Amino acid sequence: MSKKEKQTQETHVPEKKEAILPDPSIEKMTKAEALAYFELPEWASREELDKQFWKLGKTYKAQKDEQKLADIACAYNIANGERDRKEAEKKKEESEKHYFGKTKKQWQDFWSYEWIKFVIGIAVVIAIVAVLRVFILAPKLDFRLSSIGYFEQNLDILYDYLKSEDLCREPDVAMANFVAENNENAEVDQTGAQKAIALMAVYPDIVVYDAPSAPTYVYGENMEPLDELYEEMKATWTQDQLSHIEPYVYSRARFYEEYAATLPEIYKEDLEELTEEDYVEHVYGFKVKDELDQKAMGYTIKWEKGDKSLIFSVNAAGDDIERAKNVLCTMLSDIDKFRSAYREKYPYIESED
Repeated sequence: MSKKEKQTQETHVPEKKEAILPDPSIEKMTKAEALAYFELPEWASREELDKQFWKLGKTYKAQKDEQKLADIACAYNIANGERDRKEAEKKKEESEKHYFGKTKKQWQDFWSYEWIKFVIGIAVVIAIVAVLRVFILAPKLDFRLSSIGYFEQNLDILYDYLKSEDLCREPDVAMANFVAENNENAEVDQTGAQKAIALMAVYPDIVVYDAPSAPTYVYGENMEPLDELYEEMKATWTQDQLSHIEPYVYSRARFYEEYAATLPEIYKEDLEELTEEDYVEHVYGFKVKDELDQKAMGYTIKWEKGDKSLIFSVNAAGDDIERAKNVLCTMLSDIDKFRSAYREKYPYIESED
């Protein structure tokens, strides 16, 4: 850098000026003395004071007299009562009760200017807590039981059972009011089909269907074959326990025979060609036909005709099929427990057995 450039740069560096303080004798003036400093009587109006202040200010500014400008500014605050007002407020604040270092008025002023920051802060905290509750603090779901069909369901009954029997830590029990093809002109819940799809999309462990809905899910390969489980149940259960259930035996070929002809042409084109295995019938679930058994487990079938069974099945896409089989087996073996609890709550109910 040349000497000339260095000198030019130095000339552009602004010098930091020291603050000019007013004369201490002016700071100690009374209001009357400050007015006299402006050559005004004690009864002078604010307008007269302002006029004199601006007159002197203009003069001293033209003279570039910084000291005089500081003096008249100080005298002006005394003459207009601003200094005395602030001192009175300070004494009052000091005598008032303080809350966390501030007086009531100071807190009011603080909130007047800072409330929006706190509102934003509270909203952020609420959002963080919500995230923590959902992803960290909330108990993890460890088992899903979904019901799809034309029925009403008291979800608490199976939820409480799964918890009380220590079968699950935190089960999810949900249902979709889904109306299958019918001849009863049943009222269709427009969101039922979408909810049924949503329930299956989260891979429930156990799925309960009504009889008209089940064939579609056999065709869709959603129901796990339970032939071996049924053989175990027959070998280990009492006759009373077995009397409450009936195997739901079906095949994909039967779906073609019973429903293919009724499907719209657009769906017929999507039907897959049957294989030899499709003709083999399997136990895809267990029917609970008794109305009291159904009610005791929380279900009220809404169909008026045809097969009014509930079909309890294991989802073939579930995360732990063996566990689902065990839970299903335990739950169905305890139907008498459901009945006893239901009779205690509704002693007037009579069995139709």
